[in-house]
Amino acid sequence: MEQTATQEIIPPRPGGRIFVFKETEHPDGGAPRTVAFTDVDIKPRGYEELAAAKLHRGVTIPLEMYNGRIVQTDVEGMATDKYAHITATLHSPFTAKAIGLVRGGWLPSTLAATREASVVMPDRNIISEIAGRFANGRKVGRQPDFLDLFEDQPIKINPILFALEGNGRDIPDAVLARSQLEEVVGKLSSALPAATIMVGPQSIDGLLGLIEDSRPGMARKQTLLRGLAPTLAAPVARRHRDARWSEALSLADGLGVQRGSLVMLAVLSTIVNPQGHCAAKRLLKFHANYSNADAYNALSDLRSLDILLLSLTLIPEHDTQLCTADRNLALFWVGMGVSDIRAEDGSTQSIMTPHEAMLPPPYAERWAAEVMRSG
Repeated sequence: MEQTATQEIIPPRPGGRIFVFKETEHPDGGAPRTVAFTDVDIKPRGYEELAAAKLHRGVTIPLEMYNGRIVQTDVEGMATDKYAHITATLHSPFTAKAIGLVRGGWLPSTLAATREASVVMPDRNIISEIAGRFANGRKVGRQPDFLDLFEDQPIKINPILFALEGNGRDIPDAVLARSQLEEVVGKLSSALPAATIMVGPQSIDGLLGLIEDSRPGMARKQTLLRGLAPTLAAPVARRHRDARWSEALSLADGLGVQRGSLVMLAVLSTIVNPQGHCAAKRLLKFHANYSNADAYNALSDLRSLDILLLSLTLIPEHDTQLCTADRNLALFWVGMGVSDIRAEDGSTQSIMTPHEAMLPPPYAERWAAEVMRSG
């Protein structure tokens, strides 16, 4: 079914992953029609739509749904052994505080987890939102949000980011990591008992290994950000941008921070954009008295994107989404322009084509020449 109109999408019913597509009006007159389908793919949205969206007021976005297997319909001549391709505009009164970052862009959280194998990887803010929004699987008040559609749903949740970040603005030790993992499992199990919390006997070993593997790199990047903070706390004047760009690359090289790392993309984006229009600067939050703790908070956000990339590479069948309430982190993700995510020589490889809001001309070309071609 191909249809372009204003429609109402009723996301998965409790106990199943069936979507109901209901017309608010028939395009040719007559009674509105309904199609119910499952196993649907939804095309992620891009930078412009996220930048323009008023997610705290309700959601209006283009919606392209395809490969949906039709299970019930009152559309004359439409057979239930066919597949649905629906193009519509989604007008929803639901807010979308929880943004699902996925391969190719973003979607409101529930729309980014439509398949049985989908895995939701929430950050700490979303864990807090879930814990305050649900009790024993039932919604408790609050303004309607897409997150509510996880109510009583058998979703899969990977809580690693909560435990990995810790609660002390520093890399957690083994004792804290264990307690954080236990805490997040308790919160999620109480809030969403129908969900599968992806924590098993080997989880703590994997978590501690990830913490130790990231510790040296985190320390180098903290030193980098603290070294750059004094000159980047205020907007960089146009006449100084080339010099600041070169200084940042030189400092990164001296510290052993890869030029192609996400933190360097954030730094370079901060240098070449005005303060009020830069998601990267709002992520890094430079100020005059920048501390290791400040740097750690920013790097934890960027590390969550690295983990998303790793998950999309190693377990592509899970359709992992990073679920976040941080609009700046979401803008950074879609602004990265990541494509062709793959495993190569034992590591994650991808192509990045940053949006002009991240690196306007001529800096996109300079980034490609001095950063990406340098390896």
